[in-house]
Amino acid sequence: MKAMILSDLLTIRKYFKSQALLYMVVVVAISLFIENIYMIAPFLGVMMPFSLAFTLLAYDERNNWEQFRLVLPLSRKNIIAGRYASLAIVMVAGIVLGLVATGIVYAVAHFVPNIADALIADFDAQGLILSAAAPVGIIFIMLSITLPLIARFGMTKAIRYVPVFFLVIVMLVFTSGSIPGVDYGVFLPALNSLVAMLESLQGTLAVAGIVVAAGAIIYVLSGMLSVKLYEKREF
Repeated sequence: MKAMILSDLLTIRKYFKSQALLYMVVVVAISLFIENIYMIAPFLGVMMPFSLAFTLLAYDERNNWEQFRLVLPLSRKNIIAGRYASLAIVMVAGIVLGLVATGIVYAVAHFVPNIADALIADFDAQGLILSAAAPVGIIFIMLSITLPLIARFGMTKAIRYVPVFFLVIVMLVFTSGSIPGVDYGVFLPALNSLVAMLESLQGTLAVAGIVVAAGAIIYVLSGMLSVKLYEKREF
């Protein structure tokens, strides 16, 4: 597993720097344009690992590394576990990069009065915590859907199904409020409790912890599924 993680990180190292620079420039420009500093960490926290995941997977398939690994003293379980671990490391790096970029913009904004009032007037710790926790949940779910498909079908075939899965999820989200026979009023107490929790720093930390923990559990379950699917895959 350690060998797999090291192999993945060495492979994406040269892509990480260029994509990090590109995404930082883009997201800082967008945040200044729409006057929202809280979007920086989520943007980098989601785009960096998802983009690098596809870069890594495409690189594997193009160079036949998948078949080569099977002749090495690595089990298929080690390969999948290492891949999930390496992408989790990239995810953490993306979040850290997003927080660093947020700090830089926050510091620079103090020297540009016209930007400071609009961009950081309502800046607080709670918003920063949520902006760091949200992308963790999002990228965990995105990778949890994508990686099992790739483990079973490979990059080329799976890419045909990934957009369909995300489209179905989006449709379910937008139509969830119009399902006949479902009483959505039962969710109001939980929603009100969630909003009340976000009013305090301790509550915000608790919500962020729940988001991260739930995402991590989904990610681990996805990894277990990917192991089963990868063991059945023929090359």
